[in-house]
Order: sequence, then structure tokens, then C-alpha cells
Amino acid sequence: MTDPARRPRSRTVTAQDAALALAVTVPDAFFYATPLAPEVNGRDQLLLTAFALPEVVALTFRRRWPTAVFAVVWAAAVGAALLSLNSDFGFTPFFGLLIALYSVARLGERPVALTALVLTGLPVALGIWDPIATGAVRPDRQTALVISGIAFYLPITAVAWGAGRWIRSAAVAAERDQRELALARRAVRNERVQIARELHDIVANAVAVIVMRADTARSTAPTDPGRLAATLGDIEELGRNAMAELRRMLRLLRTADVPVAAGAGRRGLADLGLLLDDARRAGILIDLEVHGHPARLDDSVDLTAYRLVQEAVTNIIKHSGPGSHAAVRIRWSEVLALEVVDDGAGRRPEAPRELSTGHGLLGLAERIALFGGELTASPYLSGFRVTATLPLSPPPAPAG
Repeated sequence: MTDPARRPRSRTVTAQDAALALAVTVPDAFFYATPLAPEVNGRDQLLLTAFALPEVVALTFRRRWPTAVFAVVWAAAVGAALLSLNSDFGFTPFFGLLIALYSVARLGERPVALTALVLTGLPVALGIWDPIATGAVRPDRQTALVISGIAFYLPITAVAWGAGRWIRSAAVAAERDQRELALARRAVRNERVQIARELHDIVANAVAVIVMRADTARSTAPTDPGRLAATLGDIEELGRNAMAELRRMLRLLRTADVPVAAGAGRRGLADLGLLLDDARRAGILIDLEVHGHPARLDDSVDLTAYRLVQEAVTNIIKHSGPGSHAAVRIRWSEVLALEVVDDGAGRRPEAPRELSTGHGLLGLAERIALFGGELTASPYLSGFRVTATLPLSPPPAPAG
């Protein structure tokens, strides 16, 4: 069923093309023929109408059926030129053919567009040859006529065809960019929702532990006041951490607008050993370097750090290949600094330098920014490097 909203636009486009058809066919008739000259009889006027009318009708639908429209306009141009060569009828139209050629170049595939360009040479050649064949030009002027005809027809034909192909290429590139942008936005949106799910699990676990510890405190309070104080201290710390995670989750849920998807189990920096072992089994020579004294991390920050290393190592396996040397560096100071770098030694010569499409890194940048950190990713010598910083304490929550 046709979309009602598209009908007015379709009618507008058809009206625009009909106006364009008249705008080129009328100059065709008066520039390449003399319909109102006294010596022109009724037969020639009818013949002129018979050739011009199909051109007007066909060009009205040039965007809907560009190849068929070119065929009709080309046949009319060739027919009129042949008749002009073999009779006293004079009409060698060209302007309408230019519009039809542009439409095929703009809307058709490359082989069809090239075929149309070659076929356009026939009516052009007939138009140049017509005054010579009919004796309208003296023999000493014929060479100059051919040269001037080529100098006139060749550039405008090339410009019409080239403009159509260039506009088509620009439209295809714009559509590809729109698809890539949509994929990137979807990746970021899905990452936000995944973070929200993970934070939900963390908060739910913290609340469950708080309830359990409160129940223990209630039952031991009469007999062990010292244990009660320690338990209440633990509950206070758990409550503060749960509130910090809850604030992060709420900030995400204000922007996430897709259903929550199921995610993988919770991981952290303590699980890097298994991850790096998998990379080594894939042929990557990878080292882990840890500098400074490890500090306690919130579960969500710990998971984010792990996900960063996981994404970078996965991309090394996919794009650098077996035989590459890589290093994962973790530095503990006022912030947690992470670096994953490889030398690209296993990359095939024909493989691209880029680490990936960037969608995974876009999602990680969104995740790290949530915690007040920063991520950078760029080529490094013959390989690639991903670095990030994460604060050891959560950023302050906005007021209200």
C-alpha cells in the first residue's frame, strides 16, 4: 500500500520534471529547427511535433524510469537526425538528450551509464554531419564545422554525464556515512544499557548483603555490642557504595531507550590472567605489567577496566594476528592508568591498519566517560595503542 505522505511529494517531483521537459524541448525545437519560418509547411510542423512530444512525455518520468526515458529520447533524436539527412526536414535535437543522459548517469548503474554515454555519440555525429551532407556548408568550411561541432558537443556531453556520476557517488557516500553513524549510535546505546544492567546487578547484590548484615546485627546486638558496631560500619560502607552505583545507573537510564539485553558474567582486573592466556593460545605474545600498589575499586569501575583490556586484546587477535607482540600495562597512582599496545607484527600486508570499526571503542569511551575517565585509541608505530584513565573514587553526583 502506498504511503499517503509520499503521494504529494511524488506529484511535485513529476510536475518539476514536466516543467524541465518543456524547458529543454522548446529550445530544442527553436534552436535546432525553424517551426515558425514562412517556408516551413504543415507536414514539417507535424513531424517536429511527432519527435518533440515523446521527448516531453518521457522526460516527465526521467527519475522513475531513467533507462527507458533515455532510450525514448535517444530514439527520437536519432530518428529526427536521420530524417533530416534524407529529406528537407530539419531537426537534430540535443538538449533533451543531455537531460536524459544526466538522469541515467545519476540514477543508473555504471555499465548502463557508460552505454548511454557511448550511444549519445551517434546523434551528436549525425547532428554535426547534417549540414555537410545536405550541402548547407561550403567544402572549404566543412573541416572547421566538424572541429567546432566537436568542441561544442563533447564538453557539454562530458559535463552532463560526469555531473550525474559525481552526484550519484556523493549520494552513495552520504548514505554509507548515515549507516555507519546509525551503527555507531546503536553500539553506544547498547553499551549504555549493558552498563545499566551491570550496575543494577551490583546494587541489587549490595542491598542483599546490607539486609543480611542488618539481620545479623539485630540478632547479635544484645550479646555482642562490639560486633554490632563493626557490622553497622560495614552496612554504612555498603550503603554508600550502593548509592554511588545507583546514581550512575540513573544517569544512564535517562538516555538509554532500548530494552535491556542479557550480558556476560561479571569480571574484573583479577580475571585478566584467563583473558591473556586465551590471547597466548591464539598466537599473541602478550605480557602483563603492573606498576604501583593496587587500590580497591568499585565493582563497576573494576568491570570497566576489564572490558577495556578485553576489547583491546580481542582486536589485537582479530587484526594484528598470530606472531604479534603486545603488552598490557596497569599503573596505580592517583588514578588507574591502563595501556594496551601491540606491534602489529602478525598483520597481513593487505590488512587495514585500523584496529576495528570503532563501534566497540565508542561504547567503551561512553562507559569510561561515565566514571569521569578518558580513553584514547590511535595507530602506534606499526601497531595500535589503546590507553585509558579511570579515577579511583567515583565522580561527585550532581545536585538533586
